[in-house]
Amino acid sequence: MKKDRTWLLVAALIALSASLYGLQIHLFHDVRTTEFYILQDLAFVPLSFAVTTIVVGKIMDAHEKRDSIRKTRMLTSSFFTAIGAGLLSDMMETLQTKPDMTQLLAQTEKEVKEKQALIQDMPLGVQVDEEHYNRIRERILNWQPELLTLASNPLLLTQESFAQLLWGILHLTDEFRLRGDFSGLKEADIRHFNEDFKRVLRLLLANWVSNALFLKEAFPDFYGTAKEKLNP
Repeated sequence: MKKDRTWLLVAALIALSASLYGLQIHLFHDVRTTEFYILQDLAFVPLSFAVTTIVVGKIMDAHEKRDSIRKTRMLTSSFFTAIGAGLLSDMMETLQTKPDMTQLLAQTEKEVKEKQALIQDMPLGVQVDEEHYNRIRERILNWQPELLTLASNPLLLTQESFAQLLWGILHLTDEFRLRGDFSGLKEADIRHFNEDFKRVLRLLLANWVSNALFLKEAFPDFYGTAKEKLNP
């Protein structure tokens, strides 16, 4: 029905245009001038299409992309405020040797990529014990509904690193439910959790670096206060 109406509208507009040109010829008896202006108008159509559709379209796409990135970073920042920062702190305590967090701060987007590559190659000696297992397990299981809500957001799923982080944390919820309390874990289970924690910790650190730069640019006062609390 909508297609039929569209074609009818197009046909009506073409008919109206032809009628007006016909009226012009009838009133002024100047076919040559009318043909000249018709060709002139037709010649302008490709130029108009190029400017309005291609150039303006690209500008609008760039604005929409920037808005989308900003909205996404606001969501990831909220994640770190609600659970990410605490989870990162708890997981850092399972490391035998902790990295200097101030050395992971980036000043530009280019540095973010460099720091994230450094994190990917960084040796992380995770050793899960009962205290941290229970603390992290409780934190993640209590926040599972919010994690599922974040995981269903299409904006966040376009950010590969953050999407991987969410899936890694959700995988931990399955592992916690499957294997139960720390007292019932076997050595193989603990080794498995060491690897799972290590993978999630890398993703947390990588996303933390990106989020820190966002806070520095968007909320410098908050960033300054948070930076003072690093490596106490």
